[in-house]
Amino acid sequence: MIPLFDLHCDTLSQLYKTKQDVKDANLNISLDKIEGFSPYIQIMAIWSDSSLSNEDAYLEYLEVLRYAKKQNIFFAKNASLLRQRSFFLAVEDARILSGDISRLDKLYADGVRALTLNWKGESIIGGGWDTDLPLTAFGKLVVNRACSLGIITDISHSCEKSSYEAIEICLNHNKIPIASHSNSYSVCSHKRNLSDELFSLLCKNGSIVGISLAPEHLELDKKATIHSILNHIYHYLSLGGENTVCLGCDLDGVSSLPLGIKSVTDLKLLYNEIFDNFGRDISMKIFFQNAFNFACKYI
Repeated sequence: MIPLFDLHCDTLSQLYKTKQDVKDANLNISLDKIEGFSPYIQIMAIWSDSSLSNEDAYLEYLEVLRYAKKQNIFFAKNASLLRQRSFFLAVEDARILSGDISRLDKLYADGVRALTLNWKGESIIGGGWDTDLPLTAFGKLVVNRACSLGIITDISHSCEKSSYEAIEICLNHNKIPIASHSNSYSVCSHKRNLSDELFSLLCKNGSIVGISLAPEHLELDKKATIHSILNHIYHYLSLGGENTVCLGCDLDGVSSLPLGIKSVTDLKLLYNEIFDNFGRDISMKIFFQNAFNFACKYI
């Protein structure tokens, strides 16, 4: 069995929108598709639909959470509760807090253990990847409170200015943010990707960074293959990321996937390629151990 710890998927939101059953859903991830992985640990994000207002996105978050409970999806609230098949809960785009910091305590009580600050553009939190804006005063309050509660700050989708500010706040709390699904800007110069400097800072401070399978973040022409994924892994490793690189596949959150990958089941092919190119130790670290070590320390 291949172990798998993936830092990001949007399956929860897609289950809710399509009203499917997690057992056999026609999505990238379903229970019948993960049978070949053990242990299997997945951070499942509830995405804040960009077409909705902050308040309506919060109301949808509550609906998605209710739907997950009806599906009997159990969210581990700390690493000691992990099983052979486990899920952590995350929120993508903290604008659903809508200026009310007490909502962050509610999210924590719900089991949310990772919070992606932004998605795109300017928000009440700060600047998304397509801006050059800092964190707002409320955004700084959110990061501080997340650190105090034990919610991991996720800088994927944030611009560099907001990201550096979030890192500084986290370090002041002896915590470190993650980039759950962010590829290398040096390999593919999409503004959503991480600069070498930002990756190196995360790496230096013991963070983890997940490789995304979004084709436009792997290749500018979107003609991505498994080889494209390996290029990003190789570059991150060249920057000293052996204990940093993970998977953050963004399954069910992208409109297409690299050639040869149709669902989580096909990640076995990626594992084999990483094994063949980098060896067993690196493949185990990327697929499971780096994320697991981080979770045991911070969740």
